[in-house]
Amino acid sequence: MRSRVAYRSLVAFCLPLLVAGACSSSNTSGGSGGSGGQNSTGTGGTSATGGSTGSGGHTNTGGSTGNGGSTGSGGITSSGGSTGSGGSTGSGGAASGGTTGSGGGAGHPGGGAGGSSPGSGGTTTTGGSSGSAYCPSGVSALTAVPSGSGATKIAGAPPNDSFNDNGNAFTNVEGPVWIGNALYFSEMKGSPNPPPSRILKIDSSDAVTAFYPASGGSGDSGSNGLAVDGQGRLISANHGVGGLVAYDVSTQMQITPPLINSYNGKRFDSPNDLTIRADGAIYFTDPSFQAPSPPPQSVTGVYLLPSGSSTATQLISNLSNPNGIALSLDGSTLYVGHGGGVYSYPVKSDGTIGTTATHVDPANLDNNATDGMAMDCAGDLYVVRVNQHDIDVVSFGSSPGGAGTHVGTISNIPGAGQLTNIAFGGTDHKTLYITAQGSGSQRGVFKLTTTIPGLPY
Repeated sequence: MRSRVAYRSLVAFCLPLLVAGACSSSNTSGGSGGSGGQNSTGTGGTSATGGSTGSGGHTNTGGSTGNGGSTGSGGITSSGGSTGSGGSTGSGGAASGGTTGSGGGAGHPGGGAGGSSPGSGGTTTTGGSSGSAYCPSGVSALTAVPSGSGATKIAGAPPNDSFNDNGNAFTNVEGPVWIGNALYFSEMKGSPNPPPSRILKIDSSDAVTAFYPASGGSGDSGSNGLAVDGQGRLISANHGVGGLVAYDVSTQMQITPPLINSYNGKRFDSPNDLTIRADGAIYFTDPSFQAPSPPPQSVTGVYLLPSGSSTATQLISNLSNPNGIALSLDGSTLYVGHGGGVYSYPVKSDGTIGTTATHVDPANLDNNATDGMAMDCAGDLYVVRVNQHDIDVVSFGSSPGGAGTHVGTISNIPGAGQLTNIAFGGTDHKTLYITAQGSGSQRGVFKLTTTIPGLPY
């Protein structure tokens, strides 16, 4: 999620009935370019990639400037306490008596590749049960990607109004997530940092309305990347409070206090994107793109907030401005985007990650600034490439922790500015929603029909 400005998120998907709690975790989003490029080299990964030129800074016309910085990987470092904001403990999983999901274990929202035993329904966790409401069994991996030229822009998303100077000002459109029968997304102003934000809603007929603040109301959502948890709540990576904030979808109200808003006694820099595991654990990135000056944290990092906890664990501390983040369908692999590509990390049973980073599709992603990510029900990963203005699609077969195989690219989205994020939605979950930042007609939400369904963020 980048805007000069920011990029996006992933999470728990399939909720019985209304929302999508039945799938377990993730979607991705990403942040991206800040004002100046950072070119740091990391220590992890198979090999450090050096600094690539990212993007994300904006001009008055929506053009991007350089940023990025490459990266390295990183292992587990320290854990830090939060201030007493109290994480939400949740009241149970998606079902009280345990509906039988088709996938067990800590999978990704969408279920498809869950464990062998049937899900038992949650009793005390906040995560969704591992079902297949959005991911039918037997979905085959893609052999070809749809043409980007077939994408269409959704009128009035976002509306031209006082928030964006009637369409003349640069804004960043980010964080799409499909919940129930609607798509939710963030729109952020270009300045000051942290920038004001709002959350908008697109229903199944493409009608656009304000979600938070509600029409006629006041407030600042402070949001960037969005996801849905097992309770059906809209969860935001939130640069406004410097943490994670939940929203009640039915009442359109912000839930207080934040799930978390500090690490080692200081607010996070500018949480950008997130993904949620089946057990309710939230993984999120914290670059400095929308951070106050000076940034509160000494490093840009990737964090884990265990279910029901108000204390985050820092998983990665040596990636320059990590951005998009996602989980594999079975929850065994965490994907993290940054200014020099995408790395994957094995996820341990306690939710922490291994120290070995694998470069994903290195021929097409290394040395490329990346932003938001999405996953289809075959386990294929879709990654926004910032400078190329396209979406790289990678298949992993039965090895979600491997480098993957390049399937193709989705490019030439008609009229779109800099792409920021992606999510699947629609009544059959076969619509790929694509967000773009910029000014005027460049900014907006586009949709593209796909051949197989995917996860909601």
